[in-house]
Amino acid sequence: MALVGRRDGRNFGYGRQLSYAGPQALKDMFAGGHFATVKAHSDRWQAFVKWCRSTDGPGYNDARRIDRCTLHSYAAHLRLQIQQGEICIATALNRLSSVNRTLAALRGDQHVKIASPSRALSMQRSSVRTRAPNGQDHQQLSRVIESLREQQHHRVAAIVCLARATGMRLRETIL
Repeated sequence: MALVGRRDGRNFGYGRQLSYAGPQALKDMFAGGHFATVKAHSDRWQAFVKWCRSTDGPGYNDARRIDRCTLHSYAAHLRLQIQQGEICIATALNRLSSVNRTLAALRGDQHVKIASPSRALSMQRSSVRTRAPNGQDHQQLSRVIESLREQQHHRVAAIVCLARATGMRLRETIL
């Protein structure tokens, strides 16, 4: 869907609700493609919208009112969530990047953005993994496969083994 009103209108012409305007602008920007990218940015945008409407946020429902000060307040909110253990650093950085991207799509420019999300949070991602990714713990995987075989699910156990051995996604393995 294209602009629903004038570009200088509420939410830069993408509708009355901030929660609706962001995803619509992203769909326009990506010309109906890149569905996973649009979905990821939209989900993170919804977290920003929720903060905007909360008592901690500014109470905005119009993207035209969002400025750098608003974004820095949101970064401070995310920093607090990290310190309280509610979210990890990577999640906060992704949320700030998505807000930057969505605002650029809404505005049609990049004048209102956080130049460096990691500097705004005063934190950087840690690239050191502390636990094995899902499906990489061989002992746990062996227990799952054994349990499937005990329950007479030999075909499912074979699919899990094949997916693990080849690195294919589950859907590809099933086909």
